Amino acid sequence: MKKTREQTQRLIAFWIASLTIVVLALLASSWTAAFSHANRTQEQNVKYMAATMERQFFRNADLSALDKWLPDLLLSYEFSRFRLSLDGDDLYRWQAPYPQQKRQNSYDVRLSNEVRMHITMPKPRIISGFSAREFAIIAAGLVAAFAMVVVGFFWLSSEMDGVERLAARTRRILEGDMEAAAHAEKGERPISASRAISKLYRSWRHEREAKKSLDHYIRANTFLDANLGIGNRSFFEHRLHAFAKEGEMRQQGMVLLVQFDGLEGEDGHNQLTVIKQFIELAQPILSTHFDAVFASRSTLELAILIPQLPLKDGETLIAKLVKAIPLLNLPKGVDKDEAVHIGVAYYNRGDEVDQVISEAEMALRAAQLQGDSGWFMYDKGAVDRELAQGSVRWRSMIENALNRDGLVTEMAPVVNQQGKLQHLEVFSRMRNAQGELVRASLYRPMAWRCGLLPQIELRLIEIALRQLRDQQWPAAVSVNVKAQSLMHDRFIKRLKMLLASYSSRRQQLIVELNEKELVTHADELAGPLKQLKSADCLLAVDGVGQTVESLDYIENFGIDIIKLHASLSQKIHIRPENQLVIGSLVRSLVYHPVKIYAEGVESSAERQRLQMLDVSGYQGALAGHATDNLDDLKRAFPITK
Repeated sequence: MKKTREQTQRLIAFWIASLTIVVLALLASSWTAAFSHANRTQEQNVKYMAATMERQFFRNADLSALDKWLPDLLLSYEFSRFRLSLDGDDLYRWQAPYPQQKRQNSYDVRLSNEVRMHITMPKPRIISGFSAREFAIIAAGLVAAFAMVVVGFFWLSSEMDGVERLAARTRRILEGDMEAAAHAEKGERPISASRAISKLYRSWRHEREAKKSLDHYIRANTFLDANLGIGNRSFFEHRLHAFAKEGEMRQQGMVLLVQFDGLEGEDGHNQLTVIKQFIELAQPILSTHFDAVFASRSTLELAILIPQLPLKDGETLIAKLVKAIPLLNLPKGVDKDEAVHIGVAYYNRGDEVDQVISEAEMALRAAQLQGDSGWFMYDKGAVDRELAQGSVRWRSMIENALNRDGLVTEMAPVVNQQGKLQHLEVFSRMRNAQGELVRASLYRPMAWRCGLLPQIELRLIEIALRQLRDQQWPAAVSVNVKAQSLMHDRFIKRLKMLLASYSSRRQQLIVELNEKELVTHADELAGPLKQLKSADCLLAVDGVGQTVESLDYIENFGIDIIKLHASLSQKIHIRPENQLVIGSLVRSLVYHPVKIYAEGVESSAERQRLQMLDVSGYQGALAGHATDNLDDLKRAFPITK
């Protein structure tokens, strides 16, 4: 802007100088013209005088009679001296009766009879010859010219300031701030260009909103049951496989199959009405589990997937669902006692996906054989003992780990499509009293139940920043933080104090949140996220696409990175519905300066398909496994500041 204003000042100075030169040139040319005219007038008078004398000599006039009329004529021509001579002898001499000026013009004219006429007259006086009236006219012209210069200066300055305002807005647009096009500043020039930009912005905004609506519609209808408003069978199966690795579950959890046997034989409208009633009753029960998957498997069957759920809590949840069955308004002739059956499969880490579904279906058949509405789950026998431990033991274990630095961090690379490191993501384990490492999927849910997860997240951020400082590595690092942690003022204050201690590294910190948590608590998170952005932290959102959410949060909170849920990227090369969803999402964000990464990428075929869809990068087995050795990562991904 400063450089532009300097150019404007130079332009105005040039304009003033040019106008001044023009005025001076006009004055000079006018003076020159007046001087030339005066000289020509004198010369013309001399010619007239010579012609008069020629006529006198032609008539043989007596030279003595010249005194009667010639002096008056010479005075009228403003001559100073007049002399006629022949062969050096004076024939007639005259001199003006007033003092002579110093500067004189002399003319020597030879007449036809060999008589020479000598004339002397004052040189033309331009300035001193002007009258008061003429000087007044000249002064008025100069004042008018000066006034026009002043008025023109302020007008041109105002117009150029408007041009600069418009130029500043266009530069912001070129730098990626598309919202700058929406706010036209007062005084922008040219007005037509300013209005054109605003009009184009409105058209662009309308088109973008249409794209966002289309994207939301595509994503919703690709994995949504249009009649029930929840996920469809593909949605459930993709999410289930996303929690598995190489066909084996990566953590414990529960699968429930809800069958509405009593509605068989009823018309579709009655079936749909009852199932919707059950969904409305079940959704509040499941709302506390952000990772829960609620979907329709068939016309009369629903499926629920809840990862990281202890068996005891699972039984409590099932009991609540069973209590909702009597609240259903069933059609006449449908027995409430045999209307709904629930089959439950509690799976452990390492169980095969097909085995989990098979056990849930067998449990559902067993519940149906029992007759009465209710649920059934086969005795697993080997329920995860650590997860089954009480909250008191977990609190004691986590507090001990915090006190003795029992958190072990590992970092996994996130790379772009060319394989270059973009940032690192922190994963963690906890060392128990026996020295064994407890995986994060096990201890983090229990830490949250014990109210200790915010302390763990702060400790992980501190460890990550310290490692980057000690290694003198400029790579950015992302740490997963629960939305509920950020909503506590104490957590934000401690985080800002921590960032102040690592002021040279805070720009390398990426705070990563879950999409569903962010959307659910958007209003409460507005303040904390603004503080993090003001502290130069980057914001990332993971789990995008796990549920169908509006993407307005990207613009509202200035999100820098989004990560697609693993269920969208896994086997994407053979899943056209996933390609449709990701392609639509990428196109809807084309004008946002947000980077899109895919989670859980395991094969080159998946990466290539994601690249074709313009996904910025990926993480997962193909990018590299998490490791606690930063030296290995530095060698694998050398980067410089």
